[in-house]
Amino acid sequence: MSLWLKARAVPTVGLTAAGSLVALLLPFSTLSATPSPGGATIGLAVLLALAMPVVLGWGMARSDRDLEVLSTRPVALLDFALVLAAGVGVAAIEVLLRATLSAPAGLIAGRAGATYVGLLLAAVPAVGWRNASTLPLTYFVAVVIAGRGTDAAHPAIWAWIASPEEEPIAMTAALLTLIGGAATYLRYRNRFSEWNRR
Repeated sequence: MSLWLKARAVPTVGLTAAGSLVALLLPFSTLSATPSPGGATIGLAVLLALAMPVVLGWGMARSDRDLEVLSTRPVALLDFALVLAAGVGVAAIEVLLRATLSAPAGLIAGRAGATYVGLLLAAVPAVGWRNASTLPLTYFVAVVIAGRGTDAAHPAIWAWIASPEEEPIAMTAALLTLIGGAATYLRYRNRFSEWNRR
């Protein structure tokens, strides 16, 4: 078990979680910008939330998958549990920080974090852990470049990570993405290893 934790860079995952939470407590975390004329206005907290899925994808990709598929331990389920515990745990703390008024952008960061973890998990069966982080990153870039809705303050319906805090549809979409990503991973988790052996 300690070898699995070391291979997954759990200390680095923990430091990233702590760093993103501390950054969210700082006053600049409420800043937002509209970097593209066709893009949505996006908060810095949404960018900060990308740290966890990127580090989790990197941490999960550090091992030899062909050997682990033959393991007697349920490595794929352990990976799933670690990603869910770290990714959703940080998102839940961010929402809690917002509820206690410690982090004004906590709900936005938590919503984005749940979305990113769902996208990360959904990508694993198709592209493996090494490339899975590209899906949440691609989604973020698409929102920044083309996520503008009726105006700069209201993003397109598919760009819910840029929605205002009080938008209930955005939180629903984030939770559905997380549940859908988790279900996809659990259903097809060994598919990438099978494709690699062909």
